[in-house]
Amino acid sequence: MTVASGNNAGNFLLGRVPTGTTAKLFFSTYTLNAADEAALAASAHEDARMYVYNAVVSFLGGMTGLQTQQAAWTVTKMYYVAFYIGRAALCRAGHVIFHAPKDGGNGHTQYEIQVRVGERASIVNKIPSTHKLVAFRFNKIGYPAFMRNLQIDGVDPIMWLMEQREYWQYRARRFPDPDFPSILDQIDPDKVQRLLAEYAADSKGVYLADPSHAVVSVPFRLMAWALGIESLLSPGVVDAEDLSYLRRRCNLGRQKLMAIEQYLN
Repeated sequence: MTVASGNNAGNFLLGRVPTGTTAKLFFSTYTLNAADEAALAASAHEDARMYVYNAVVSFLGGMTGLQTQQAAWTVTKMYYVAFYIGRAALCRAGHVIFHAPKDGGNGHTQYEIQVRVGERASIVNKIPSTHKLVAFRFNKIGYPAFMRNLQIDGVDPIMWLMEQREYWQYRARRFPDPDFPSILDQIDPDKVQRLLAEYAADSKGVYLADPSHAVVSVPFRLMAWALGIESLLSPGVVDAEDLSYLRRRCNLGRQKLMAIEQYLN
């Protein structure tokens, strides 16, 4: 498969740093010109498709985890669906988050920049976690209509998903497997195709706000939203073989996840 890896927009910006100059010094004075704006916008658009592809792979992996009773893995994969869709939405909105090596090569500094002539990359110190930065910026810049004002147990949906992932990865004394925790016990692995259809038709957001469905319903709706914006197919990023792979992954036991496959063309 030919799916691109890495942050193309970030790599483009790092490629502008002259040899012998530190990234910190360069970005303190660098401003986007028209030529760089066009190239950076193209790279960000390419990244968006890559992130959406990653989101679909993560979602299908989470679905497989339900079938194999790997609940903790499913929660983690579903969080990453939302994370990748957030990154894709920011790229589509022309907001690039990237990392540059610190002076001396010890660690990295996090930057963000709006793809617009005259803009400068700024260091992000107050939100050191890339995951939280993406969550905050996605909320402010790129949320689709169904996510605005949505809360799960009084918490922003991306932050709620992040909390679930962090709990089961780092704080739980043991994985719940093979049992399902309360946040998944309403998800019948043998009926996920029907559930996805109900999530897609949920115009009032009942399933989105329900903690016993939100681990799957919110990532699914985000993924469907992103896939509905434009085709994944893009030379050098996602090709026909990649889409065939995703369509094969939509065969889940005796079920065919048509709610996802319909977007993979």
